[in-house]
Amino acid sequence: MRRKTAIATGVLAAALAAGVTGAGIASADSDDGTETPDRAPARPTVLVDAAQRTAVGQVPGGWVVSSELEGPTWEIEVADSDGTVKEVYVDAAKGTVVQAPADEADEADEADDANDADD
Repeated sequence: MRRKTAIATGVLAAALAAGVTGAGIASADSDDGTETPDRAPARPTVLVDAAQRTAVGQVPGGWVVSSELEGPTWEIEVADSDGTVKEVYVDAAKGTVVQAPADEADEADEADDANDADD
């Protein structure tokens, strides 16, 4: 009887030691602050419909063509009234525009500047 008790105690002690070691490894992995590939990305605070409304507000007469969450930013493609697609980036945590399409006048100025530099 003592032999069975000793074996059972040894097996129980080994199981407990393995469980404690496994828990220590798991907690060390999650406490280091780095994201591992097998973890799901954090959910954005600003949902896609709110980000789309913000993006459409940046393009007069526009409508949403596509939306994609790229890290901490929503990438929203918006077509304007003549069908030209522009990308608007909306911060997924704050809901603010990170990058809006440049005005056509600004784009024309940049093209003129590039042509002047070539001359």
